[in-house]
This record gives sequence, C-alpha cells and structure tokens, in this order.
Amino acid sequence: RNWLKSRFHFSFAEYNNRQHNDSFGVINVLNDDLVQPHRGFGTHPHGNMEIVTYVVNGELTHQDTMGTNESLSRGSVQFMTAGSGLEHSEFNHGDKPLRFIQTWIKPSQLNLTP
Repeated sequence: RNWLKSRFHFSFAEYNNRQHNDSFGVINVLNDDLVQPHRGFGTHPHGNMEIVTYVVNGELTHQDTMGTNESLSRGSVQFMTAGSGLEHSEFNHGDKPLRFIQTWIKPSQLNLTP
C-alpha cells in the first residue's frame, strides 16, 4: 500500500511538467500530501527555505535538530526557517490518514538562523 499521495503544483521530486515553471515567484513548492497512518518522512535536511505547513486533517508530529518536538492537529499552522540548515522529520503516528499542505518560500536573505 502506498503510504504517500502527493499533489505537486510545481515541478518537484518525480513530477516534472516542462510546460510550467519550477516555482511561482518566491514560492518554490506547494504540495498537498496525504500520509497513511503510522508512516511519515524520516529525518531529512533543509536549508535556505521558509517552510509553512497547514494541517487539513489528522495530526502531524514534527521533530527537528533545533529541539522542537510537537504534534500539530487540524487547522494548525507551523512556520519553520530552515536558514543555514537543519534536519527534521514529519510523521503521522495516528490511526487515520493525515493531510497537510506545505509551502516552501525562498527567503530574501540566505543562511538565516533556523
């Protein structure tokens, strides 16, 4: 069973649509993700990106190298500055599917403090 269904609005990961830009202004990524129960994204790096996550349904557990460990429920919004670099994970520890929308925004300054 596929644990992740993503809708990409720009070319991202395995999705590449040459007829559309890779971004829209400062918006680099706009993904609509559906994560199956007890699955998620293991620890992975980000840098020089502002990341905004909105939880549509379910609960998203976020943990990062800055010491953040929190669970976000329906309607929650998380803002994360990846700046000079950090690593984080995102998981659905619940028994129901998790849907969230994530936007990556190019910062006006590079290497900000996460």
